[in-house]
This record gives sequence, structure tokens and C-alpha cells, in this order.
Amino acid sequence: MLLVRAPTHLTVRFVSAAPSVTTGIEHAIKFKEIGKRYQQDFKDYKCSDYLHYNRLSFYDFETKMSASRVPQPTNKKPDVMPQVKQQK
Repeated sequence: MLLVRAPTHLTVRFVSAAPSVTTGIEHAIKFKEIGKRYQQDFKDYKCSDYLHYNRLSFYDFETKMSASRVPQPTNKKPDVMPQVKQQK
């Protein structure tokens, strides 16, 4: 005689005692909505020039400063040894 039993599955769910935490997305959405309503005042900052930069400002400074930089050594042109002036 062959007995066949149907498999029984027991599902146990564990409940955590830790408080539920947010993923951060909720806060980002909330701050985005607040930011849309708030008009920035330049007097809030000690250095208001900070707010006038754009994403290409770094390159603007690079081009302004490039004239005063020391030329970098290259393998195409040999280094020139410094010469000392001799007094007579």
C-alpha cells in the first residue's frame, strides 16, 4: 500500500522590531517642492558671487590663468640648463 501525502508549505513571516525607515526619496521630493516655492535671496550668502557661477565657470578661470602659468616640459624640446651670469 502506497501513501501519498500532499506537501504542506508553512510560511512564516518575521516582523522586525526595528522602526521603519525611509529610503530618502520622500525627503528629496519634499525638498524639491519647497525649493520650487522659495525664491533665493542673494543677501543670504556672505559671498554672493558663488551663486553667479555656472557649469563652465571653472574653464573660464582656466583660460584666464593660462597666460600666467609656467610652460610644462615636453619630450619634443630638450630642457635648457640655467645659466649663471659671471661678474668681471
